[in-house]
Order: sequence, then C-alpha cells, then structure tokens
Amino acid sequence: MLQLSLLTGTDTPINSKQLTNFSFSHHETCEENARQALENRYENLLEETDKFSRRTVSFQANKIETLHNWFKYREGFSAQLVEILLSEFDIRPTQSILDPFAGSCTTLLEAKLNGFNAVGIELLPHCHLAWDVKSKVFDYDINEICFIRDLIRKVEPLPTTKPFPHLTITEGAFPPETERAIVDYKLWFANLDISDTAQKLCDATLMSILEDVSYTRKDGQYLRWDGRAEKAVTRNKTRLAEGKEPVIGIDKGTLPTVRQSLLPKFDSIIRDICELQHQPPPASNQQLVKGNSLYVLPQMAPDQFDAVITSPPYANRYDYTRTYALELAYLQVDDEIFGLRQGLLSCTVENRSKTTDLKEYYGSLGRIDDYKKIIKIIQNNSALKEVNTALTIRDRRGEINNRGVLKMIEQYFSELTFIYGELYRVCRSGAYVTFVNDNVRYAGEAIPVDLICTNLAEQVGFTPIKVYVLPQRKGNSSQQMGKFGRQELHKSVTIWKKP
Repeated sequence: MLQLSLLTGTDTPINSKQLTNFSFSHHETCEENARQALENRYENLLEETDKFSRRTVSFQANKIETLHNWFKYREGFSAQLVEILLSEFDIRPTQSILDPFAGSCTTLLEAKLNGFNAVGIELLPHCHLAWDVKSKVFDYDINEICFIRDLIRKVEPLPTTKPFPHLTITEGAFPPETERAIVDYKLWFANLDISDTAQKLCDATLMSILEDVSYTRKDGQYLRWDGRAEKAVTRNKTRLAEGKEPVIGIDKGTLPTVRQSLLPKFDSIIRDICELQHQPPPASNQQLVKGNSLYVLPQMAPDQFDAVITSPPYANRYDYTRTYALELAYLQVDDEIFGLRQGLLSCTVENRSKTTDLKEYYGSLGRIDDYKKIIKIIQNNSALKEVNTALTIRDRRGEINNRGVLKMIEQYFSELTFIYGELYRVCRSGAYVTFVNDNVRYAGEAIPVDLICTNLAEQVGFTPIKVYVLPQRKGNSSQQMGKFGRQELHKSVTIWKKP
C-alpha cells in the first residue's frame, strides 16, 4: 500500500493560499461570527494538500480500476483514497472497517482485496446488486463467463412482449428497439442454464449499461435528456404552442445497441476475473447491511470498529432515486421509490424530518437519554444556529429559490450528528474516522460543512485530527454567481479520532 504520512503533521502545505478569513455572508448581510469562530478554532487543522485530488475523492479514478469499474457510481470515492487511508491508519487484517454510506462499496471491496474485515450500510438496492456481483469475483467459473460472452456474440434472444418496468420519470428513456432488447436479454439471461452467481452477474451487467444505451445522462440532481427522446420532443411541442423557446437537450450521438454495450463489458469483466483470481487475497469477511445508518447503527454492538472511511450524501439537493432512476426501474422498485427517497439522509428539499421517528426509535431501544444528548448538541451548536438564521433571513428577502432548502440544511446536520454519536459508540478507542464532503452555498450564505461537522463530531467525543482541503476548489452554481458572485468552496477530507 501507498504510505504518505498524512497524519504526522510534518508535511508542508503545497502553497500558502489562504484557507480562512473570507466572508461567509455575501455583502455581510447576515451574522457570520460563529462561522468565523469555527475557522479560528480549527485553523491549525486546515491543510491544503495535493495528496488527495478530485479524482481521488470522487469515482473518476475508479473508472480505470480493476473490479471497481464494473458499475459507474458518480458519487463514490476512489480505491486509491481507501488504500492511502488504510495504510495511514495502520489497519491490520484482524481489525475491522466500517462504511456507513457504502454506495458503490469501494471501502468494502478494498477491504476484501487486501484481506481486511469490513461492514457497510447502504439503502439503495442497485448498490446491493453491484456489491453482490463484485464481491463474488473470486468465486466465478471463468469458463462459464466466457461461455456466456460467446453466446451473446452468436445468439439473438427471442423477442418477448413483456414491457420494461418504467418509473414515471424514466418513460421514453430508450429507443423502442433498445427497450425491447433490454427486456429480451433480461429474460434470456434468466432462462440460461447457468449458475446462480453467473445469472446474477448477467443481470447486473445488463443493469450497468442502461445509461449507455439510453437517451439520458446522469447529471447531479436529475437525468439530462437527449433532444431526440419522445419526452423531450413532446415537451418542446408544448412549449412552442405556448410561445416559449424549445429546450435544447443533450446529444449523445449514435447510441450503441444492447449487444454492442454488453460485449465489451463482459470482455472487461473476464479480464478482471482472470487477473484477480490469479492472486487471491487472504480470507476475510465483509458484509453489506441494507438500510439507513440512522436506524442500523444503533443496533450494532459497541467498540467493534478500528476505522471508518465514508462519504455521506452532500447537502447539495441531489436525489439519488432520480439520478439512478433507470437502475431502480430495472429492479422494479416502483412501489418502494417514495420510501427509498424518504429513507435517504436528508439532502434534498423533499426529505421529511426524521426527528420524531428517531425519538420513538431510541425510546424503543431503551436509549432515550442518548437521543436527548444528541438533540442537545444540535440545538446548542452556535454555527448551526447562525446558518439556520441566515437562511431564514435570506428567505424573507426572497433570495431562496426553494424554501425546502431551510429544512434540508437543518435536517442534514441533525441526522449527521446522530450518525457521529453512533460511530463514536461502535468504534474502538484509537479508531480513526474519515469523512469526504463538500462545502455548500445557498443564497449567498457559505456553509462550512467540513468545520461544522468537525465541531459536531468533537462535541460527540471525537478528537479532530486534520481537515485536508483539496487544491481544486468547487465553485458555486451559475445561478448563485449571477446574484452573489463567485466563491470558491472547500472539498475536504476530515479525519477525527476516538480517544
């Protein structure tokens, strides 16, 4: 593993660019003393470093990583980040790692490939299918997978009349012939005389190419649509009839057929299986638990994990049930979609408060005092009070384009504080905890997510160790720049330790 001595405090920042003391409130409209106080408190922990990059803390680097690249997951982080941190934390094979927001399961896969034990928690079903398939990499019969690949080359599935199980927002996502082919291949795979593990791999691989063969592209909060899609054409006819300008959609060019997408995917998977099975890692155990960490962590035994490496959903209004709508539709979750959306950490304007549910839940576990302790930390946090007040003022001035942002930010930090409290409980003394997150800005109010979270974690009991700031800053949205100017925001890797 790569050794970088991140935690020794001996590294010099790559340049002297100021990391603090900018205005949090555009034109100083709102109070910012509490946010400035956080900067003063943690200034000595802030360090700009080139040891992490946007590729490292995002899924970009995984696009070329063996096994990790089987399924695209925009919001993930890289295998390299996990390798660096596990090396720095000096994790040994007998120790255990936790990722409470497992996503594409990069942490769990790296644990498996290096012989560490690990547990992940994830709500979304397509992530569970992806993990199930990738985690079986050492179990596949390579001859069987090659046989399936050759069948795809030679055999055309029989046509069926079964429809694709669309969600409302995915209707028209595929050219008609492509949509029929997806269903044909799905049923064909299900009826092949192959092992259960191979059948699941086929199912997941077909799921992985849906975006490639569709008129859609994942783009933050939603799916962007090609102008040729029936939905886009119909929408523009309506706009023209109303005297409005048509919406110019994306152009994905010539879309590949299902077969054209499946064959290179199987070729890549076969190469990875051959490479990894040639040198299997030591035996270890990994488990992916289905659910929301807010409700799973409180049921876990205390003092069992030696490291946490994770990245929660950011406070950026991204709704993963929309971003991954094609995959969720493919898995026929129509009746579950609302529950999935509400079950996610509150990071969209549609999420409802979970506070009452959490109170009842902690009460049912006989832990109401723990609930009250976390609520007190949340209510007494000066920076959170300041942010919530500032957003309320901005809303009264008509500067918030969606009032749901106010409750989203309040709920986001409240729920994360419950997560931090549970992580403190389930971690062993000496455990390191790493969170990758983005700072955000709404209506001219900069929210230092990294520092507020570090402060909340410290109040829970953790010792703050470092707040690494990437040299590549994140800009605010073009809409905000027009009204409030450009402000560069931190993308950070925060590291805390349980004493």
